Amino acid sequence: MKLFKILAIAALAMVSSASAQAGVVLSNMGALGTTDTSTNSNTDILATDLLAAGFTTGSVVQNLDWVSIVGFNNNNLQQRTVSIFSDNANKPGTLFATSALRNVGGKAIYQFDFTGVTLAANTKYWVLPEPLLSWYRVQGNAAPTEQNGSGFSYAGMLESYDTGATWTSLGDNHTLAISTSDPAAVPEPALTSLLCLSGIALIRRRMKK
Repeated sequence: MKLFKILAIAALAMVSSASAQAGVVLSNMGALGTTDTSTNSNTDILATDLLAAGFTTGSVVQNLDWVSIVGFNNNNLQQRTVSIFSDNANKPGTLFATSALRNVGGKAIYQFDFTGVTLAANTKYWVLPEPLLSWYRVQGNAAPTEQNGSGFSYAGMLESYDTGATWTSLGDNHTLAISTSDPAAVPEPALTSLLCLSGIALIRRRMKK
């Protein structure tokens, strides 16, 4: 009976870990990354222009879950993505990951989901939304800040007029939120199997008595 209780507690702990929710690690959209803090001013990204928002991760490896950003497409629904680039001398370098497609229409918060993307610890990355529509680059908007003790920090915003050949520093900020989760929150398959087998063996033993 004592062994059964121990196994039950262990199983519950593992299930709880496996279902751990993502947490917002950097945001100027509130602690949950769901508040539109932008104003009515915005900057249209032209066909050859790019806007990049930089961030540096904390001391723990994290899975990137989603990036939220405020934008609009003049009420004409189109699909867009957000990409993550590695850092190269404090500017976007190599393409690291691209989000799933997201329908973008009227002015709203748009969440771009990522799957299977792991961010290294203490590493700088750049967020680049796909161009050809409006993303809110707000003058005087507060910069995104660390959330939930993540250790993430904001690295400023850059603009390129020549598809990334050169970058210019900006004083403005995207209305932006980033959410991650801990890769360790998912239990190892071998450990899960062992726990299940132990539970089955215990049940069979009790049934024989």
